[in-house]
Amino acid sequence: MAKTKQEWLYQLRRCSSVNTLEKIIHKNRDSLSNSERESFN
Repeated sequence: MAKTKQEWLYQLRRCSSVNTLEKIIHKNRDSLSNSERESFN
């Protein structure tokens, strides 16, 4: 099931460093479908 924008925000808030956030962004940019990417952005 695709995450909502709010669910992504809750997950990303737990990241404590910029490097971790960048890793998640790069991973999701490559692996999410177009509709999931809309929620992520």
